[in-house]
Amino acid sequence: MKNKNNTFLFTVKDYLTSGDSFNLYWDNQKKRAWTDLGETKDLNHYYSSDQYIPHQAENKSLINILYGLARRGMLRYKLKLFKSFVKPSGKLLDIGCGVGDFLSFMDKKNFDVSGVENNNIALEICDKKKLNVYNSLEKITDRTFDIISLWHVLEHLPQPEEVIAKIHSLLSGKGVLVIAVPNFSSHDRLHYENNWAGFDVPRHLWHFTPEGLEEMLSSAGFKLIKKSPLWLDVFYISFLSEKHKGNKFPFLTGMIKGSYFTIRSLFSKKHSTFFSVFMKRVV
Repeated sequence: MKNKNNTFLFTVKDYLTSGDSFNLYWDNQKKRAWTDLGETKDLNHYYSSDQYIPHQAENKSLINILYGLARRGMLRYKLKLFKSFVKPSGKLLDIGCGVGDFLSFMDKKNFDVSGVENNNIALEICDKKKLNVYNSLEKITDRTFDIISLWHVLEHLPQPEEVIAKIHSLLSGKGVLVIAVPNFSSHDRLHYENNWAGFDVPRHLWHFTPEGLEEMLSSAGFKLIKKSPLWLDVFYISFLSEKHKGNKFPFLTGMIKGSYFTIRSLFSKKHSTFFSVFMKRVV
């Protein structure tokens, strides 16, 4: 991966599980940064943490209670987004569905829901919820979907281009793909530099810019039809970033800086996290 198009940026620490450090490089051709795993082959133990929120079923700390409240608000926001592109009863596939909260919510809104998740604990929870969840995208061979979503998932995938190609084949003729990722170009990333929580190395292998993501999807047969921020993410990312810096009052400082970044982004569009909606181009 290291070639003339790649430039060393800085070293980033894994604050969640190991304390290990990883080098980040900028790929000028693909307009995204990437995490150099070095000799690391197996990332499973880097996901083994009680603090790893995407697969949590219960966590009673104040921060995670607030996170849960915000997430429930986001479920309604996502529903509103989906309804503008797909009618209820449409077939939805959520890749990286975690413990299935989004699927359960959309199921109650009369969507035909399925998911993909490779975490065994999360799969067991989804099974208890009686959700149709595959342990691999490759297991889906005889179905198509009206809408496929990846909420903070694409940055984890070793071969994102291959997954996007598979998704293209799984979408119906007018199918829609929704992708949410942290924004490498955001004000908070530029401010926090290598302490930015959005890096989340080594779990995040890729660090996308809006331009880089759009070019990758365009090459795979998609056209961008909508782009918008996930408004609340900047506050959580700023809080964690302040913790990384060793701030004694990370929550308060994170809320203040998150508000500042939000105001700046209203003019620059450099939001902390963005989601993009792509429609399948049919030749």
